[in-house]
Amino acid sequence: MTRFLLVFLLSIASIHFMFGQNNTYNLHGFGGSRHIQVTEYSGKISDSAYLMLLLESQKMKQTDWKITAKVTSITHNFPVNMLNFIYISKGGTSNVTAINSSNYPLSLNNEVEILNFNSSNQDGYQNLNFDFNLQVQGGNYLKNFPRWATVKFDVEYRLYTNNGKNEEKMIKDTAGQIFLNIDPNSQVPVYSITVTPDVLLEYNSITDYMNGVEKTCEKGLKVSASGNYEVRAKSQTSQFTSTTSSRTLPLDLVSLQLSGGNGTQQPVNISTTNQLILQGATTNGNVVEYDMIYKAKPIEDQYLFINQQETFTTQLMFELTTN
Repeated sequence: MTRFLLVFLLSIASIHFMFGQNNTYNLHGFGGSRHIQVTEYSGKISDSAYLMLLLESQKMKQTDWKITAKVTSITHNFPVNMLNFIYISKGGTSNVTAINSSNYPLSLNNEVEILNFNSSNQDGYQNLNFDFNLQVQGGNYLKNFPRWATVKFDVEYRLYTNNGKNEEKMIKDTAGQIFLNIDPNSQVPVYSITVTPDVLLEYNSITDYMNGVEKTCEKGLKVSASGNYEVRAKSQTSQFTSTTSSRTLPLDLVSLQLSGGNGTQQPVNISTTNQLILQGATTNGNVVEYDMIYKAKPIEDQYLFINQQETFTTQLMFELTTN
């Protein structure tokens, strides 16, 4: 079975956690208030590092690391996908390479990767700390909440090694708060975009290999704009890459088509080129929703050597601009 996983990039004081790397792992939390105040419909980014993750070891080993966040509860039915962590900086004594941050929207009861990096073998005490801001996205949705409302939310952070195969530690934070004190005369953002975090296309049968597969993400793309706008999309990598081997697949095996809003758009093949996928006029402050239709073509003979389950991934970035 062949699987494609597409991951999308979109566009409060301090929490501190410690990941200890010794013969066993220790995880500690310490210090800081944990709140952010939103005063305008344009949203808010925390004034200082909301989250600090600290990894320490008496002997750093060579491995791949991944850190995820999962919102486990939130009050007032606040849309979790309007929250995301923004990686700020790295400190500490240990040298790491290939730090990749992901400003993905958070998700309720689903893990979202916020950082991955590689470490090398290093003797002696080593430590790493990573700082993040918390962002509350702006938009008309904030009008649904009364002034002085306090949104409380709980988050689990998990640490993985070996390309995400081994879970090492988990810590729970139960003190997150968003204070909504929005001036009713403040301006709503000129435009906003929200995209479904990921999609999975699976070849499960001979018919799938012969005819291709299709997946529709209902209301997967949402835009709001006060003027004419364009939406473009591109892949962050030049190929689909396997998560378990060195094999790759070409990007143009998969196409994307939008349907809804102001009609069905022409499909475009996934590419590293920043391709136009949607044009529209002002939405007058309303959110316009589109279904996202992904189609994977039949697998050609040269790729039929894949005789066991294998997942191929890429990351897509969506950009909304006015014109």
